[in-house]
Amino acid sequence: MGEQEKENVTYDDLVQTRNIQILKSIVPFLEFRTQKPVAMLIQYLEFKNATDAFSRRDNSMAACSLPNGSERRNAMLNAIRQYCTPKEQETIDTILNMFCVMDNYELFNS
Repeated sequence: MGEQEKENVTYDDLVQTRNIQILKSIVPFLEFRTQKPVAMLIQYLEFKNATDAFSRRDNSMAACSLPNGSERRNAMLNAIRQYCTPKEQETIDTILNMFCVMDNYELFNS
């Protein structure tokens, strides 16, 4: 896995597999009485994958390896941004710009 790919690892990348996605896609087509057991199986598989991922020494959540501070904060806001409405994205952009100004001000004064 390249350095750029490591930076883009999400929680879903850790817990979801191709097989889980296939199971999720067939749930609506199952008979009503079998939907719940399959949904529970899917949740179990995701839970198992999550516990396995966080049990490994080389935790794949690469974003967490970013240093605390502005780099990590900006990466987190950009990760959230992709799931926001256009108005929320505008707010995040404003916040990011504000942080950039504040960071530059601190750099200038030090």
